[in-house]
Parts: sequence; structure tokens; C-alpha cells
Amino acid sequence: MADGIWQRITEFTTGKGDNKGKGNIPAWVIIVLIVLGVYCMYFLASPGGREGAVPPQDTGGEDEAGVPAAYKLQLERELRQVLEAVAGVKEVKVMVTLDSGPVYDYLQNEENTQRTTEEEDGGGGTRLVGENTGRVEAVMSQSGGGQEAVVIREWTPRVAGVLVTVKGSGGKQLLADVTQAVSSALNLPVHRVKVLPMD
Repeated sequence: MADGIWQRITEFTTGKGDNKGKGNIPAWVIIVLIVLGVYCMYFLASPGGREGAVPPQDTGGEDEAGVPAAYKLQLERELRQVLEAVAGVKEVKVMVTLDSGPVYDYLQNEENTQRTTEEEDGGGGTRLVGENTGRVEAVMSQSGGGQEAVVIREWTPRVAGVLVTVKGSGGKQLLADVTQAVSSALNLPVHRVKVLPMD
């Protein structure tokens, strides 16, 4: 089939065959254009070329190693230590809520195929019809239990909100200071931080 396509392109560019002298484009021009088209599709289509990032995927919860749980506990411990050092705070409890599990980008292989076909219509004219197909699949690596996708980037879970209970002197001003401190430390909007007095 490929020989037939090249033969038709050669006949078209040299003016032989059914075209009766209509075409006079040199064959090297057609080949250069096809090579440039494939180059543009393959290397310029994705910012990372062959190793473009697969769209991030959310694992939807805690993974096998307990990363979200460990991350949550670490955040709570660090916030508690910082807030206990604030003037007027005697006791503090912190609860952090995470938005999701970790998010991963996977290494991928991309395969693009281009096929050109020459068709003849009822009026004796010809036209070239091009078809492009692409396939993307994650790169797999062997591990002890089988195969798993190669991770090129991992994002820690985003903090959805924080609840803090505080015992101390300072009243409403202390609550406002703790709210501002938590908001600044985690880069959260104030409406996602709730600070309440402890009984």
C-alpha cells in the first residue's frame, strides 16, 4: 500500500499518469513538507516532547504508604508547636482536613501516525486525504509485585480547612491572632480557618 501511495505521489509531481501534466511539484518538496509536518506533530505538539506529562491524576484517598495521613499529622504537629509559642496560648488542639490524596504526573510515551491517501472524484480530479492518529500510554517499570507507572512528579494533598481550639488569655483578639497565624502559615483564606475557645 505504501508503494502505491509513493507511486501516485511521484506520478502527480512529475505530471505522469492520469494527471496528464497537471502537477509539476518536485518530489523533494512533497517529502520535505511531510517530514516537517511529522516533526511539528511529534516534537512540538506537547511541551515535553516524548516525555510530556500525563494530566495529573488524583488517587482519591490515602495510598499504601499512608502519605496523606502522615502529611496531615505532620501539619497538625507543626501548627500546634507554633501556636503554643504564641503569647497568651496555654493549650491548643489542631485538626487539619485535606482536600484529596496525593496527585501524580506520570511519564508517558506518545505515538503519532500520519497516513495520506489520494482519492479521485467523479469529475476526474484528485485530492489528498490525510489521517492523523495518536496514542498515549504511561511508561511502566518492573517492581517486586509487577509493573507500575513511572511517576515524574508528585504533589502533596491540598489543605481544605483547619479547625483550632485554643485555651488561653486574650479573648477575641487571641482568636483573631491565631486565625491570622494559621491562615498565613498554610496560605489559606481566612474563611477556611476556624478558631474556637476551648472549655
